[in-house]
Amino acid sequence: MLCENKKTADICVIAVGYNRPDAMQRLLNSIAEADFENDCVDLLISIDKGQRQAEVMAAAESFVWHNGKKTVRTFEERQGLRQHIIKCGDMALEYKAVVILEDDITVSKGFYSYVKQSVGFYDCDEKIGGISLYKHCFNVCAGHFFEPEFNGYDTYLMQFAQSWGQCWTSSMWKKFKEWYLLNEKDFFEKENKLFDKIPDYILHWDSRSWMKYYMAYIVENDLYYVYPHHSLTTNHSESGEHNDAANSDCQVSLASSSMKYRFPDFSQAVKYDIFMERQFYTVKGFEDKKVILDLYGIKKCFDNADILVSSKPRPFKAIAQWKLKYRPHECNCSCPEEGFGLYVYDLHSPAECNQKSTQVMRTSYDVRAITWKKLLKVGAERFSAALKNKVKK
Repeated sequence: MLCENKKTADICVIAVGYNRPDAMQRLLNSIAEADFENDCVDLLISIDKGQRQAEVMAAAESFVWHNGKKTVRTFEERQGLRQHIIKCGDMALEYKAVVILEDDITVSKGFYSYVKQSVGFYDCDEKIGGISLYKHCFNVCAGHFFEPEFNGYDTYLMQFAQSWGQCWTSSMWKKFKEWYLLNEKDFFEKENKLFDKIPDYILHWDSRSWMKYYMAYIVENDLYYVYPHHSLTTNHSESGEHNDAANSDCQVSLASSSMKYRFPDFSQAVKYDIFMERQFYTVKGFEDKKVILDLYGIKKCFDNADILVSSKPRPFKAIAQWKLKYRPHECNCSCPEEGFGLYVYDLHSPAECNQKSTQVMRTSYDVRAITWKKLLKVGAERFSAALKNKVKK
């Protein structure tokens, strides 16, 4: 074995499978190609009960693992995604950390180095609730692109849980599990003060989603996930429990090799909230005011702020209008130019909601290097495909 110099593994990689043997094989192949730095790393292949469980198990059993102990776990009864992931997360209590990889994921060759370094840096940070291997380039809650600001460090923080490659240390998981056991049964059945602080898109996820609970947990406890500027996983968005048809919407470029990461501590890190909006950001001209950024236009609660900068018409007095021009989009608030795209509202002055919608401007801002003719053609083809799919169902 490659880890003869160390018999006990600190980290366990968990490959999570259900009914997709080819996807599981692809995931395992990408794991096998990763650089584990001659460390002892255990591998758990956890397979839920399904019609193709035997095929997935065959792929798991035939996979050769040289870096530590390999375990194949199956279930006699269907667990469902939420309970399956919760049981995988519980493995964190037996290790220093676990890496959870569902079978529609491919990992970078350098994913283990990132995990090892980030666990070493953030394990004792009380503000960190998880470590993401994936980098979002798209705000799924708003339907627009997302681009974080780079401030010289290799990671940033966001109050957004991750399912496309995540790492939990033992202490991170223990705190979440304690919260989960207290809130599992009735948290989303009763009115809760957090509802206005969670995007509607997330609230509409059904009971099969474990991440819905984790989202609420990190918001309620004001925690963050660590995110890399260069993704260590990519998502194939294949058809499955939460996806009717395959697409490439969530494919991102992978870091091609290991590197020495420069991590910011909490005070140094660029931070985003669950809406993927920048926090603690200086807005020019309003340095002495409490300002809320709602540049995607999907927030519902403004926390007794003084000023709101939003792309959505709101029932407040608009005291300025700014262009949507610079990237990342919050930069339009630090060096604003008069124009159309963003409204600056005085939250202490209610008014009729008579501003024009900025959605066309927002789409034009998102879509680059494509002519309106090509865009129209793509739209027509997508509409036709969606219509055919609906008729088929």
